[in-house]
This record gives sequence, structure tokens and C-alpha cells, in this order.
Amino acid sequence: MNENWLVDLVPAERPGRVAYLFPHAGAGVSAVLALGRALAPDSHPVAIRLPGRESLLDEPPIADLPTLAKRLACAIRTHAGGAQIILYGHSSGGILAYETARALEPETAILLAVSAQQAPGTAVRTAAGCWDLPDDEFFAQVVADGYLPAELLDAPDILEMVAPALRADYRATHEHLIRVEWTPVASPILTIRGAEDQTVTAEDIAAWSALTTRGHTTVLIAAGHNLLRDCPAELAEALRHALP
Repeated sequence: MNENWLVDLVPAERPGRVAYLFPHAGAGVSAVLALGRALAPDSHPVAIRLPGRESLLDEPPIADLPTLAKRLACAIRTHAGGAQIILYGHSSGGILAYETARALEPETAILLAVSAQQAPGTAVRTAAGCWDLPDDEFFAQVVADGYLPAELLDAPDILEMVAPALRADYRATHEHLIRVEWTPVASPILTIRGAEDQTVTAEDIAAWSALTTRGHTTVLIAAGHNLLRDCPAELAEALRHALP
């Protein structure tokens, strides 16, 4: 695995806890930078940067989430070096964070935190095949889902650059969520929802309680879907409060 998949967001002298931050579909380090800075120095923040974005733009995206999670779990175990592990994912990044928590076991993360993401096993709302729509339709959907600001619809060069990772992430997440069987993890789960988020319901969030054997708590933030962009300080506070 390319060592650039894990990016230290502050100087690498670490405390006893390391928070691994999984951005939403198509995104990279820049999406979790503000949250990482808000978490330091209590937890050492590390961004997950996957193939197909930023400095890894020329590498093909990986669409098999369980395979990707196993590779990330191996890298995280080595990188943490005995420190306590926190996993956080926003939106579709929450699904990959959950799969990584499963792949880490029998070792466990001290906290799995997920924001703005329906639980695996709930009704999948993303339309099958939306990732194959023509550019104008696909990017309109991405903007509606809160992953891109509307002004980027007038920046075709940027859209062309991020399209492969976005399409791959949409497809991978959808196809993974329609699986039938889900295994609870041994990590406590914190779920965070924006009160004005129209894409994820309270029921979607509550359903995460079935995916842990160590307890589930929920935090509601006065915001919409894009909590990483709009509320990094509030997210950091929610994570701190949930830590054992």
C-alpha cells in the first residue's frame, strides 16, 4: 500500500490516541483538515487519502470496500504503533471506517464515529447506476447530496479531475450497502447528524445501534449535511466527549 494513503495533519510526534479521518465520496485530505486541526493535540489527526484523488490522482480508485478496508487496517495498525485508535468517517467515508473497524478486529478502535451516513442494513436511497449518468446529471446529483458546492458546476476542469473518484466511490458505497449480512463491531459507535440534513433521517442514524456490541450514542448538530465543511469544531467536540 502506498504510504501516502495515511497523511499526518500535524507534526508526527503523537499522543496516546490517533484519530484516522475518512472523508466523503471523492474527497481527500483537504476535506478533513479543519477537523483534524480541531482535534489536535488531544488526539493525533491522520487523514485517509485514497487512490484517485489529490497526489494520488493518477492511481485508479479501488471499488472493493472490504479489500480496501483490510489494507487500511493493516496500515493503521502499523502506523498507530500501539496508540489507541479512533476511526471517524463522514457520509460514505463512514461506511469505509466501519469496514476498517471490522478488519482491525480482534484489536478494536476505542471509538468508531460516523456523521451524516445511513447505517448499513437500512434502505439504500442512492439510485442504482447514478454513477453512470452523463456528467451534467451526475454532478447535479453530487451537488444535491452535498459533496460539491454548486459553483463548481461552472468549473469543468475541476469536475473532470474529480469525476473518476466520485463515480467510483458512489458505485462502491451503493453496491456495498445492498449486502444482506452485517456484523456488529466491538467498538462503541458515535453517530452525528445535522438537524437540517435532508439526506439522512433520524431512523437511519438510530439503526447504527445494531452494529456495535459496546454501545451507541448520537449527537445532533444544528447544520445540514456537510458537517466537515461547516462544523469542524462541533464535530471535534462531539468526538472528544464520546471518548472513554
